[in-house]
Amino acid sequence: MANLSQERREKMLAFLETLKEQHSDDESLIALGEIERELKAKKYGLVWEEHEEEVDVKMRTHIPVFVADDSKEILTDSITENYNFLLEGDNLHSLRLLEKTHRGNIDVIYIDPPYNTGNKDFVYGDTYIDGIDGFRHSKWLSFMAERLRIAHKLLSPTGAIFISIDDNEQATLKLLCDEIFGEVNFAGNIIIKSNPRGSQSKKEIASLHEYVLVYTKNSEQAKIIGHELSEEMQSEYKYSDERGKYRLLGLRQRGGFWRASERPNLFYPYYVDPVSESLSLDEDDNHSIAVYPYQPSTGEKGTWRWSKEKFATDGKSLIAKKVKRNGEIIWDIYQKDYIGSEDVSRRTKAKSMWDEKEMNYQNAANELKDIFGTSPFTYAKPVYLIKRCLEMIDIPHDGFILDFFAGSGTTGQAVLEHNKKDGGHRKFILCTNNENGICENVTYQRLKTVITGKRADGSEYSEGIPSNLMYFRTDFVDKESDELSDELLAHIREMIQLEHGIKIDDRKYVVILTEEEMDEFEENIADYPDLKAVFINSDIFLSAKQQKMLNDVDSYVIPDYYFDFELREAGEIW
Repeated sequence: MANLSQERREKMLAFLETLKEQHSDDESLIALGEIERELKAKKYGLVWEEHEEEVDVKMRTHIPVFVADDSKEILTDSITENYNFLLEGDNLHSLRLLEKTHRGNIDVIYIDPPYNTGNKDFVYGDTYIDGIDGFRHSKWLSFMAERLRIAHKLLSPTGAIFISIDDNEQATLKLLCDEIFGEVNFAGNIIIKSNPRGSQSKKEIASLHEYVLVYTKNSEQAKIIGHELSEEMQSEYKYSDERGKYRLLGLRQRGGFWRASERPNLFYPYYVDPVSESLSLDEDDNHSIAVYPYQPSTGEKGTWRWSKEKFATDGKSLIAKKVKRNGEIIWDIYQKDYIGSEDVSRRTKAKSMWDEKEMNYQNAANELKDIFGTSPFTYAKPVYLIKRCLEMIDIPHDGFILDFFAGSGTTGQAVLEHNKKDGGHRKFILCTNNENGICENVTYQRLKTVITGKRADGSEYSEGIPSNLMYFRTDFVDKESDELSDELLAHIREMIQLEHGIKIDDRKYVVILTEEEMDEFEENIADYPDLKAVFINSDIFLSAKQQKMLNDVDSYVIPDYYFDFELREAGEIW
């Protein structure tokens, strides 16, 4: 069948060639070349009118930096010395810098972006976008695409991203993520029963749910391990032997490809000894009762889930049992499905619908009221939701979790509680703006309350979860500044601290920017008995003596790319 769109494109491209012959000046050829590229651009997938943000324009002439607010530092865990980070400012600004410090090192990203409902819930270019804006979907997609492309670079090879969304942009977000993360890395679209009573925002149907889209960086390497068994699930494991608790699973295949005609090699008999109840693949004087995988209701030939070869290696996990079926007593074959060992607990595959009562978003409002006395955030997510996301990924105990739409700071609290549960030292990085004082008065104060156990008024909230936090603000340095190098060097400490999750205290962790500082450090090395790491400017030439001095301590060269926002990769311009 004819591809009419292709035929039309070919006609237009042929006409462009005619125009090129008629208009050979540079200006015309450049314009015609642009038209040609647009015509040849991909024609399948998500297409939208791309828009540019003010922060993008700013970064043409300015370099983004972080500025530490030491007055907001929290230190309650002096044992691990790990630091979490709260980054105040435009999240695109923060993501540009995180791409320098954490590329390929983030284990989990959770975000709750604006849903673009048309009710001025979404700001683009310092302007609220409403339902009458003809480009509101294109602006939202431009906004999200730029951030998600960086998020993809930040994820580790085993990492995953969770994105909360509702029906306003779910369909377009799915297509956008298919393009950025790859369809093959789509793990699922989880339905969240967020409002059991139903939202009344639409006159036709009361919505009870939202979604969480889940993508992995690489589906082959992702560590999605599911969830721990609930008490109800654990109660199914009511048998036990020397290997531990187990439940019985019928060995007959009950799902797809259950018919013998589809898998004839899996239709065969087990022979049961009615006295010892042992099994054999061969009939003998003792094993005299043949058991086939017939479908009980229809009598059709079915299949076993195991092959004969698997029985040869794992046959001790199978047992024969008498059961009553269709009014008669017969033998059937079951597998002992063990709950796991003390070291490795059994888990269940994550489901595509989460409808536990804890998913009700009213819980989020109650959580904030418990901290602030009121709910300062209208659409926060409950801690339980994000903890469920974190628990289904095998995150290293010292891994990184990022949320660049941090809002009220739910992700930070979820990480802290997850660490408390299993003794982990995972670190969170939260990014949010400070519109209406959100970052300072809500996000920061919530984290401080959860960490210290004290509310802002000094009253008791909890026993606290010992942890450390640094607070950075975003800023810019003019590329045309006469003191550009010095101004950038003034922000090196923030980048080092962010990348390594430490505090540069000039005692355990030291930064050396000049050869004079290096000489002074060498002269006074005895004054650093607790020295753990030294970060050295790449311009410094170390003497043989200085190199030997640093043999027993971790030393790092400060990378030049921290503030290099020129051409990084082929076709990639910041």
